[in-house]
Amino acid sequence: MTREMPTDLVIVGNSLSVRKIGPWLSEVLEALPTEERKAMVSGLELAVHEVAMNIIDHAQLPPSAVIRFSADITAVAVEVTVSDPGESFEPEDERVPIAGVPQERGYGLLLVRKLVDHLGYCRVDGGNRWTLRVNRTRPTGHRTGEAGRQHD
Repeated sequence: MTREMPTDLVIVGNSLSVRKIGPWLSEVLEALPTEERKAMVSGLELAVHEVAMNIIDHAQLPPSAVIRFSADITAVAVEVTVSDPGESFEPEDERVPIAGVPQERGYGLLLVRKLVDHLGYCRVDGGNRWTLRVNRTRPTGHRTGEAGRQHD
């Protein structure tokens, strides 16, 4: 990282608190060159927001639980880690939307995978850890999402 920046955010595990993600992430990304920041900020913010809402909606957080966010900017990627003390996520139980079949829910992780270059999940110390990475150095054009379904 090139300068001291606000790399951590802690919020109460409720839907009102996710409003803090956008301003925090914008401040974190100030360390990037302007054009790179503009190209990255909205997609990464949406991806982090979706992960946070999935935690709030599905992890059965204990009362007064907090969700922790940390960010790291390297020469090759921006990585955001999201940790919570909730119930385990079971990747094999994930509902994947089926084309042509209407449904109101189940698009969150599919959307996140489209917005980031890597989405990882693991269970650590009785909690969950999600890792979202957007590569800084990539060919112009579309993200391939080749690691998008990977779970660490």
